[in-house]
Amino acid sequence: MTTSSEISRRALLRGATLTVGAAALLRAGFTPRAARAQDALPAGTVHSFATGGVRFYTYVSPGQAVHVTSHIVEFDDQLLVVDATMLPPTAQEVSALIAATGKPVGMAVISHEHPDHWGGASFIEGVEYATLPEIREGLRGEATGGNWPEPTNVLNGPDVTLGMTEMSGVPVEFRHYENTEAPHMLVTVLPEQKVAIVQDLVYNGVYFAPGTDRANWIATLESLRDDPAFETLLVGHGLPTSRGDLDTAIAYIKVLDDAMTNAATPDDAAAQLKAAFPGYTGDFLLGLIPEYWSR
Repeated sequence: MTTSSEISRRALLRGATLTVGAAALLRAGFTPRAARAQDALPAGTVHSFATGGVRFYTYVSPGQAVHVTSHIVEFDDQLLVVDATMLPPTAQEVSALIAATGKPVGMAVISHEHPDHWGGASFIEGVEYATLPEIREGLRGEATGGNWPEPTNVLNGPDVTLGMTEMSGVPVEFRHYENTEAPHMLVTVLPEQKVAIVQDLVYNGVYFAPGTDRANWIATLESLRDDPAFETLLVGHGLPTSRGDLDTAIAYIKVLDDAMTNAATPDDAAAQLKAAFPGYTGDFLLGLIPEYWSR
């Protein structure tokens, strides 16, 4: 990723683009509202819904922060938090949302190594983030390299135990997927509520990062299409959506893989993606293509 000053200079995005699945969910009862704007960034937005006795909040960062998300799951007496966003102002908005619930954080997790999901962790005070040991080691070098505030509340946090557990009597499952968009991805599933927090396995209306192993990424998404444990997806970039957007993501990654394989230059690959998905936002993420270019 890049620094906040570089993102500000680019002034990248102009609002969220909804897929058909996301638009349908919003019509079905998501409640969007503006978060509090801070510094030079516009406000992010918060989208909430309740199902099966649990309320879900998705904080979506503004376009300049590539619509990266943090999710808060509100149980009767505690919260589950997934990811911290990238920049101090967006992380502070997540912190304010946590405080507004009036409930303690029972558990917070970081989903994967990329700093747009943990870069703001230091600014979410009083919250210790758990993650997988592989994810923690993957982010440690960058986290201690001086490019980001060192997230001691992640580096010194506990390990996540995979499999089924309970929070406030509600089943919660933690899954580990390897070599997709990132080397390691922690996915959180609430099967009674039919909700999966898939983070960067799926982007919604935002250009995807090129990924670690696109063939395996596609295979992973194909395996999730028939999974009965969820219907609603909370994603890593963009608005919540439905399981139908697994097909959208698969189609996108196939085009991405073809562009990365056959385009003459990174700029040509980016142009192909823009032509194939003209309604998407997040040109900054297309700027990552040279970092993954192997020819």
